[in-house]
Amino acid sequence: MIDISGLRVRYYGSSELALRDIDLIVEPGESVIVTGPSGCGKSTLALCLAGFVPHAIGAEVAGSIRVCGINQREASVYRIAQHVGLVQQDPEGQFCTMCVEDEVAFGPENLRCSPYEVESRLDRALATTGVSHLRGRKLTELSGGEKQKVALAAVLAMEPDLVILDEPTAYLDPRATRELIELVSRMRDADSRLTLLILEHKPWRFSHALERVIHLDRGSLTYDGPIGGAAFEEEILDQLPHSHRSLHGFGEPLLRVQNLWQAYGERTVLRDVDLEVCRGEIVGLMGDNGSGKTTLLHTIMGFLRPSSGRVLLEGDDITNKPVSARARRIGMIFQNPNHQLFTDCVWREVVIGPLCQGDTEEECRPRADALLDSFGLSSYRDSHPLLLSYGQKRRLNLASTMASNPSLLLLDEPFAGQDVSRARDLMCILDELASEGVGVLIIGHDPDIMTRCCDRILFMRDGKIQIDAPPYEAVAELERRGEHDYLPGRF
Repeated sequence: MIDISGLRVRYYGSSELALRDIDLIVEPGESVIVTGPSGCGKSTLALCLAGFVPHAIGAEVAGSIRVCGINQREASVYRIAQHVGLVQQDPEGQFCTMCVEDEVAFGPENLRCSPYEVESRLDRALATTGVSHLRGRKLTELSGGEKQKVALAAVLAMEPDLVILDEPTAYLDPRATRELIELVSRMRDADSRLTLLILEHKPWRFSHALERVIHLDRGSLTYDGPIGGAAFEEEILDQLPHSHRSLHGFGEPLLRVQNLWQAYGERTVLRDVDLEVCRGEIVGLMGDNGSGKTTLLHTIMGFLRPSSGRVLLEGDDITNKPVSARARRIGMIFQNPNHQLFTDCVWREVVIGPLCQGDTEEECRPRADALLDSFGLSSYRDSHPLLLSYGQKRRLNLASTMASNPSLLLLDEPFAGQDVSRARDLMCILDELASEGVGVLIIGHDPDIMTRCCDRILFMRDGKIQIDAPPYEAVAELERRGEHDYLPGRF
């Protein structure tokens, strides 16, 4: 199925090898986890197998890559796509249409399947991934997790021999994560010929579904063997810091949201939302994909005008103020890191905000250098941001936002795409910011991280906040309500 020998990859514009002398054989029907720290080369390996490197993404490639007997370096992407399906870390990056039904049907239509066969594959793929209810929806209206499920459905509709999932749980809520793991097991049981390659920061999640694990580090293959013999990062979870800021109390309310309602056309997304974030407080926002979390942040930031209700910042009613006025005091990290990369080098990306506000490069330099160092990006300061890994882009987004010293941070899934070690570093940085009086409202799906990082947990269901309590009380209430997927230690 997969036969790689001496594979070396260097992206144009980069001085570092993304992959170093990779030798790998995967037999037909095998299911393999590929793991390793952020930036280790997992996504590059996936792009090589799918033919995007070097055919669509410029890179120097040495060595041989054969999949299903096809030489990936010589075959066209069209031919490779008939055998290899890749669900990328950024699902938006592979969408070709405007609505769910068209997106899932797009592949079979391009394979020139009959209308009956297209419809049959569409129905099966939507049902398999649990998104039949989204069939008539626009892609722009979906949450990040819903987009990821639709991208998987689009790949399954092609019926490939090899399916590659790049960080498939990154944007999924805990319930959907459990369902995906169960789906992987069903896919294996249903088709013994299907080969699965799953790129995942938390490989223990799939330990009962897959048998073999491959570990990459700095582009090199450092382990290839049974999943039971791998040294996972799961034990690092016990080393994640717990917040103790609540013992010292918080400052006055920084953000107040009152009686907020929001709708997309006739579909109500937020229902009578009330919340506060105080100075020095980290408030976590959890809930199923599509429950309204991202919409709430976009409304606070001003991207969306609320149907009714008010947003107050430091006592000022900003409900009708433009984004430009809010951006001087509010920093936001989008769910998709590519949506806020604007320049051609990492250094410029960090200082673009202060420069636009009138600061000089000399004035920016100390804080920018400190931020690059804190996020492990100093060695990439002259690199193009788009050459970074997904997790590195996420850290760059946060560094760029923090360079402007906002009083309130809105973070949409900042831990997505981060290995456990990087997640721990990010938690420490957020703790330092909160200790300096910054208020933080953060969306996250990992209960282990959120209950350690946050001073309060808000839980949303169907656009309404149902729980607002300190972590230990929120966990107890979630358990009482039967929301077992949201309890720490589940995945």
